[in-house]
Amino acid sequence: GSSPGGARGAAAAVGGGRPRGGGGPGLRAQVSGVQKQRRLAANARERRRMHGLNHAFDQLRNVIPSFNNDKKLSKYETLQMAQIYISALAELLHSP
Repeated sequence: GSSPGGARGAAAAVGGGRPRGGGGPGLRAQVSGVQKQRRLAANARERRRMHGLNHAFDQLRNVIPSFNNDKKLSKYETLQMAQIYISALAELLHSP
């Protein structure tokens, strides 16, 4: 069963507990426009971040010795090769 007060409680939960009316459709459009601008700005920041990250991976690929220069290493492969290369260099430094 459901109780008579249950339907009102569900309606209040769906509405977020805010009073209806007062703002009108103009306020909703204004809030929607602000949210859209924030989303666009966040998307632009994410594109810049990923561009910088991809640029850093390209620079790392350029300094890691690779046997197959025809195929671009994936990010994962680049990190693996960098780890192997750094370990090999460290071993050279520690050997007599």
